[in-house]
Amino acid sequence: MNIKHKNNIKNNSIMLSIFVFSLLGISLFLFLSFFSFFFHWENDQSKLYQLLNNEVIAENLLGKIGAAVSHYFIYCGIGISAFFLPVLLFITGFKIFFFKKKFLNPVYISVIYKFIFFSIWIPLSSYIFFPYKGLLSGIMGFELGNLLINLFGKIGVYILIFISFIFYLIVNYPLFHKDRKKKILFYDKKKLCNTLSFSINSIKKNYRTKNDNDSNNQKPLHTILKKKTQIPVEIDFESNKKKIIEVLGYYNIKIFQVKTIIGPTVTVYEIYPYMGIRISKIKNLENEIALSLSVTSIRIIAPIPGKNSIGIEIPNSTRYIVYMKDILLSEGIEKKCNKMDLPISLGKTIFNETFIIDLTELPHLLIAGSTGQGKSVGLNVIIVFLLYKKKPEDIKFILIDPKKVELSIYKKISKSYFATIPNSINPIITNSNDTEIILNSLCKEMDKRYSILEKCKVRNIKEYNNVINKKKKYHLPYIIIIIDEFADLNISLKTKKIEVYITRLSQLARAVGIHLVIATQRPSVDVITGLIKSNFTARIAFKVSSKIDSRTILDCSGAEQLIGKGDLLFYNKNELIRLQCPFIDLTDIKKVIDYYSHNNHKKKEYLLPEPDVIKL
Repeated sequence: MNIKHKNNIKNNSIMLSIFVFSLLGISLFLFLSFFSFFFHWENDQSKLYQLLNNEVIAENLLGKIGAAVSHYFIYCGIGISAFFLPVLLFITGFKIFFFKKKFLNPVYISVIYKFIFFSIWIPLSSYIFFPYKGLLSGIMGFELGNLLINLFGKIGVYILIFISFIFYLIVNYPLFHKDRKKKILFYDKKKLCNTLSFSINSIKKNYRTKNDNDSNNQKPLHTILKKKTQIPVEIDFESNKKKIIEVLGYYNIKIFQVKTIIGPTVTVYEIYPYMGIRISKIKNLENEIALSLSVTSIRIIAPIPGKNSIGIEIPNSTRYIVYMKDILLSEGIEKKCNKMDLPISLGKTIFNETFIIDLTELPHLLIAGSTGQGKSVGLNVIIVFLLYKKKPEDIKFILIDPKKVELSIYKKISKSYFATIPNSINPIITNSNDTEIILNSLCKEMDKRYSILEKCKVRNIKEYNNVINKKKKYHLPYIIIIIDEFADLNISLKTKKIEVYITRLSQLARAVGIHLVIATQRPSVDVITGLIKSNFTARIAFKVSSKIDSRTILDCSGAEQLIGKGDLLFYNKNELIRLQCPFIDLTDIKKVIDYYSHNNHKKKEYLLPEPDVIKL
């Protein structure tokens, strides 16, 4: 900085100080002279034109000049409103000196226009309501009042004064606005922008630290996911009802009532037959009803669980796509999820209700279905839902992807959300040898956790975490193993070691918080053996090619009648539920992963024990 520049700054500072103290001095002078005027105006007014005479003495506190200034401002001018002027000058000087505010800041412009408004409104109102108090109105109030009375009459001036004050309140105070919560006073916009700019910079600076201290900060995920406009489902209900009744009537099956329930994929026609009608007789008419309704296949639920009716599921001609955002924003979902340790959503039921289940209650999940029917999308939905509902310290994933492309997108969150072997190169397992190694390590982790539970004298991971949370000791996260194509692993490995590890984990790992989700497109008996099925009581079947495959996965037929694209049957505890799996596309998944990788980039990875040496 050169000397000339320093001198300019010094001179500007001196000039600013002189200006500020001048404002403060003038404001004090005016205030005292105006104040004194109300006590001595009568005596001083009679001497006003003799002030230059040295023998004349003014009684105003500020002498002859004070008497003259107050006379012209109050008596000849704007009356009691003159007091606004010294107040305005004092606030302006104070702000400039202590806060370096500009004189023409929008805030002060607003104060000036308010001063002008009340300089007119108060003298006028004073004259109208107190006509004999001349000091309140001044000459300006007197003249303006008489002019308006001649134009509008006295009642008209009353109305004018009242309406003008209401307009002032409406313009300046959000209390009088319907959308007062959204109102921002126009004169404060610049100040607001400066505040917002500072806040945004602070948020950017501390964004990651804040999210590390809080992963409840997940609401912005709603804005990431897409929710497209849906086309309303158009179904000719009456025509379909009539056709169903005609087919059943042809076979002497009398119906006294038919109800309809619209789902995202199918519409359920709930029929109530007369007493004495055999249910099996209705079930045998699946093909005839499908032919009458011109659909490829239907599914008959006889009876509907918990009801005295029979359900006929007919595919909708126009399907309603269930997006992931629909599930996350469903009514009451937060209340349901708060009661669960590992909540997952499998979609919407045929009754259009969001279906949520706790993975810890299953405790493992087996998924099967033909190629392109929604298995991979279903796995992504499970992962994204768990990411959304759980913090990284509460859950860890082990992803096994023999196809190498389905789950590779989740690499970005491996450090915060994955459980890995020490010094592992690839966080996502893509071959059978690495699968055997990590399952071996996971079995050691299971044994280690059982030892911890034994020492703490608790029965499961939930009890353990409740105890240690009070003592602030080592927290155990849930571990979810997801295998995308189990059949490929079994075929590529000559031995049956992988099946042995999975069987052991499925039998024992539930209590220590380790759960398996296994998917395969080939639900044959050599892949899904009896030993695996016995430990995977919860199963999902997307559309399969034959009744044999359906019976292999569900122990019953029905999956071959599904219509694909996320249409599934969920089997658990001898209960079969039809669902429509949510859809989430690749671009949405990438956005979600970017979001969580950014928010949780400082989380430490969870290391499993060193595996035993595997002899190949």
